[in-house]
Amino acid sequence: MIWILTFVATDIYGNRINVDSLMKEKHVILDFWATWCNHCDEELDKLNEAFGGREDVVIVAISQDSKRNINRVRQMARSHGWNFPIIIDDGKKLSSRYGVFGLPTVIAYEKGGKMKRKVFGFNPRLVEIIKRALNLR
Repeated sequence: MIWILTFVATDIYGNRINVDSLMKEKHVILDFWATWCNHCDEELDKLNEAFGGREDVVIVAISQDSKRNINRVRQMARSHGWNFPIIIDDGKKLSSRYGVFGLPTVIAYEKGGKMKRKVFGFNPRLVEIIKRALNLR
């Protein structure tokens, strides 16, 4: 199943993120979350621990916090040591395009842009599920 819904956005530090370009070069894990979401930070910590240092995988966190809460998002990212791109989905436009109706939601794409897995809600086995879906060790 090909389900490419790419976008270009600016992260919370002003860097331009082109998801289409990322998908051409790497596996992409989109994580939809919010600072007020139970388990979202725990899930991002697990993804960061498992994939943060890999050259073949990029995590893109898409926060449903409003732009007026950008400092809260930045503070959480700093306190957790997250170095992956974080985008504010003000108005939930991206969430709507990707069919996200609850948090956390993770969508894994293999290199080239083919969607391999969508996981709704917190799952303690998320890293294992993503590794299997993307055929990673």
